[in-house]
Amino acid sequence: MNIKGIFRFTAIALITLMLSGCWNSRELNELAIVSGIGVDLVPETGDFRVTFQLVNPSSTASSFSASTGQPSVMVVSTTDKTLFAALRRASKRVTRQLFFAHTQLVVLGESLARSGINDVFDIFERSHELRLNSAVLVAYNSDAASVLKILTPIESLPSMGMVKKTQNTSSVWGENRVIRVFDIINGITGEGDLTINGISVQGDTSEGMKKSSLEQTVTQAGTVMNGLGVFREGKLVSWMKGPEARGTQWLLNRIEETILNIDSVYKKESVAVNINYSRTKVKVDIQDGLPVFHVNIHEEGIVNEADGFVDLSKREDIMKLEKQLQEQTGNEVRQALQIAQQTESDIFNFGNELKRSDPQGWAALDKHWGRLFAQGKLDLHVEAYIRSTGMSLKPYHPAPE
Repeated sequence: MNIKGIFRFTAIALITLMLSGCWNSRELNELAIVSGIGVDLVPETGDFRVTFQLVNPSSTASSFSASTGQPSVMVVSTTDKTLFAALRRASKRVTRQLFFAHTQLVVLGESLARSGINDVFDIFERSHELRLNSAVLVAYNSDAASVLKILTPIESLPSMGMVKKTQNTSSVWGENRVIRVFDIINGITGEGDLTINGISVQGDTSEGMKKSSLEQTVTQAGTVMNGLGVFREGKLVSWMKGPEARGTQWLLNRIEETILNIDSVYKKESVAVNINYSRTKVKVDIQDGLPVFHVNIHEEGIVNEADGFVDLSKREDIMKLEKQLQEQTGNEVRQALQIAQQTESDIFNFGNELKRSDPQGWAALDKHWGRLFAQGKLDLHVEAYIRSTGMSLKPYHPAPE
């Protein structure tokens, strides 16, 4: 065979390989798109109960045509010893093959979280079907199945609605941040512990499952972001809410924006300051055999509301407000650290910071880090500045005599 013949044969072989690229293709009308996954523990048997929130294609298509009266999603649950077997067992209940490429959310039941989640996420790392960037939530005082059954107003897909709630509250309120599957895996395999956002069901759960509840101006039930779950060695050990939850975000340098209500001379919590810039630097060292956590927080904000005869044209009044910001931020950080130390849960990655800066010192402390973390001392410095007072300086009315 001459050179030209060899070239032709090679070209034909390559073209043949490329033409076979769609041999395993699947049509959209053959797939059941999974928008959310819930994992619960069956107490009697120790099995996994896996719940799938599936997109209802008839309802989705009806948004562009006549309404079918069907809900936007359907929910299916299966039980088995392993998650993968539960995934496949769902084929007995669903007419289409489950498709996970668009899974937005993973919800863990509280009972499962308290028993341990280390074994749950192995399948996410091994399987090519499941996504590592799906958001993760823990059902507060509830099971994952109940959370996934609640329909959401405004958003047609409840899973997407819950993810957007997480994104929204993390960007403007500051008590939560978006936690994804790969964050959980890094936390499980790393030196520290982790936190996962909580979500709870408020209202009548049975009514929240009905599409008719969305036809009212006030829904009968809904899902609400609710605190941070504190995990130690893969098990849920405590919940943080309010100030301590935000204190955790201060320490993790995850505050994008938040609101602090501080006092004026004449009225409690009457000045609302929008913190729109925050940076936290952490350094850990060992002194007298115990860790010392050196934390420096720099924050800046804008006065968005003042009710209490505050004269913002006076620099001394501004400085008083800045001092209160420093004190309130410091108190929230101390509350968060106190709760974490009570459970010996290094959710702030102080151990990782010490390992990075002093590998040899860390090797001697690794096995006893939980106990040492609980005895650690906090060296905290907060700098707070008010950069703007909005469009007004003077109060509407003068201060009382």
